[in-house]
Amino acid sequence: MSSPSKLSQILKFLKFHLFLQVLIAVTLGILVGIYFPEFAAQLKIIATIFIRFIKMVISPIVFVSIILGVCSHSKHQGSIGKLAFKTIVYFEIMSIVAVALTFGMMLFFQPGAGFNISTFQGVDVSKFKPKEGSTGGFTEFITHMVPENVFATLAGDNLLAVIVLAVIFSIAILQIKENSKIIDFFQMTNDVFFKMITIISRISPIAAFGAIAATVGAQGIGALTMLAHFILILGVSMVSFWIILFIAAKIYGFSAFKLMKHIKEEMSIAFGTSSSESVFPQLMNKLETFGCSKKVVSFVLPTGYAFNLDGTAIYVTAGAVFIQQAYNIPFTTTEFFVLLFTILIVSKGAAGITGAGFVTLSAILAAMPGHIIPIEGLALLLGIDRFMSDARVVTNIIGNTIGTVMIAKSENEFQPKVK
Repeated sequence: MSSPSKLSQILKFLKFHLFLQVLIAVTLGILVGIYFPEFAAQLKIIATIFIRFIKMVISPIVFVSIILGVCSHSKHQGSIGKLAFKTIVYFEIMSIVAVALTFGMMLFFQPGAGFNISTFQGVDVSKFKPKEGSTGGFTEFITHMVPENVFATLAGDNLLAVIVLAVIFSIAILQIKENSKIIDFFQMTNDVFFKMITIISRISPIAAFGAIAATVGAQGIGALTMLAHFILILGVSMVSFWIILFIAAKIYGFSAFKLMKHIKEEMSIAFGTSSSESVFPQLMNKLETFGCSKKVVSFVLPTGYAFNLDGTAIYVTAGAVFIQQAYNIPFTTTEFFVLLFTILIVSKGAAGITGAGFVTLSAILAAMPGHIIPIEGLALLLGIDRFMSDARVVTNIIGNTIGTVMIAKSENEFQPKVK
């Protein structure tokens, strides 16, 4: 009689602890991938469906949340410009720190030196090359910020254009004297979208199981061993960047550890599904319950998702230098600075793209003057990209959530609610 009772208690406990559900799902996914690789490779569809459900509501949620954030502070209309400037400057500084830190790690440890590239010859990387007619860079980045069509923008996945559209829409609403009914409508719409997210999130452990199982089944654990040195240096670079962020949080007077504990469920889902988009709406809610004002969260977090992919910046920097080292291409100090500048500019143009790490890296290699780093070098990293994607996602989330809290505190828009 006691066994069924204990089982029901365990199931009840797991029901209210999403983090443990995802952890169990990821463990099972790894085992299925190892022992049933052919079957596991077909499970990717589960994660794909889940992410499509989440992406379905991301743009509308960003649009509505920014409108509510701006309109709720209508007495301080000029503050949105100050907030936008501070947000962009902060994110750009952190991008520079992330890239410079990784450059230093890669140049010091030289993980690509003496690498046997012959093992990877003949791998098709054509699908990762930049699309025809796409130049990347700052010009394309600025152009993509401007909404071309209201409905197409809301239906697409270009968050920067959605943010610009929402700010313009908010200003227009504030010009209407009797706008309370309009704001009430958007508040109710916002509530509906978050109810949708609650429903969709119930299948997140299943999605994490499918994603991990498919990756291990298709790539195999062996993909990690062949590039172990590169993976180690990349991991050290990311952890070092986390430490910098945690120290910055301490200076600003809050505990990054408490914040990570507060969002641990979202972190586990993002890690399992290898997609930061899968937890974007939940993170907005968690940052508000942590103490940030809706005004700051609704503007800074979407901007971070579109503009501040620290994990991706670290990955593309390490990847580009690794390929340069593996091919034994001599670089002058000037060429390293050109690569650094190219990464900082081109990576902004590719922000927000699904699978941004590989696509952004290919765009950077293509944008380098003289194409001195061969784009075929992507084949060296193809086998481990999915595993590294998990680390990129976690770093992106840590950077954006800590950044949101820091900006909220600097704007006096933070009232701690988590003890």
